[in-house]
Amino acid sequence: MNAARLMLALETSQRKSSVALGAVAPGGGADEIFSESIDTRDRLVEDALPAAQRLCARAGASPHNLGAVALNAGPGGFTGLRIAHAAAQAIAESLSIPLVQVFAAIVAREAAVLAGRVQPGQTAWVALVAKDDGCWMAKVSGAAQELGEHEDAGVRSIEQWPLRDGEALIADEHLPASWRERAERSKISIVPLEPTAEAVLRAGRRLLARGRTTAPELALPVYPREAEAVRLWRERHGTA
Repeated sequence: MNAARLMLALETSQRKSSVALGAVAPGGGADEIFSESIDTRDRLVEDALPAAQRLCARAGASPHNLGAVALNAGPGGFTGLRIAHAAAQAIAESLSIPLVQVFAAIVAREAAVLAGRVQPGQTAWVALVAKDDGCWMAKVSGAAQELGEHEDAGVRSIEQWPLRDGEALIADEHLPASWRERAERSKISIVPLEPTAEAVLRAGRRLLARGRTTAPELALPVYPREAEAVRLWRERHGTA
């Protein structure tokens, strides 16, 4: 791999986390992407930065060859998103390189297309952060995917079911039973939510090419709801 101008991608929004490394812009030849799963189950022993160093070694590069860093901005797991943002901010600031935030719905659809579970032109709805009978959802069409923008995002209940025939539903195992039953009645298959760092990298490239970057100090995780830990803290301590 040409060691100049590499992009590092971080995916820690779900239980299965990974990092990926590839050219900032793919060339005309083989598009070689290195990736590695990382262990984020023990939040006291984080592996994101060491994994990035291992990928650079595999690619015959050094961290100083990085030209950009991309990450899944969320929604997703509260702690996981903070891990990726802290690591990406440290890398971007120390190397003075651009930081690219990719919305979770874009990452989810990108990964599903790469896995062959969603067709390139198929519209997908991504359901995340389920609670009671509601989910945060975002619509991602093929055109929106290329622009890196999801559509019609918000928290919905089963009564606000937005899917139509021919569309896909990407969701994890926490999708409410009522939603699964509705999908079965509507003959809409549920695509497993399996975001990858490679998907972050590929989507991040397109955003970077359009100048869609975020200043490291302004990069914040996307949360559709107040985190449960924060809510409980406010209730116990009476803070606003």
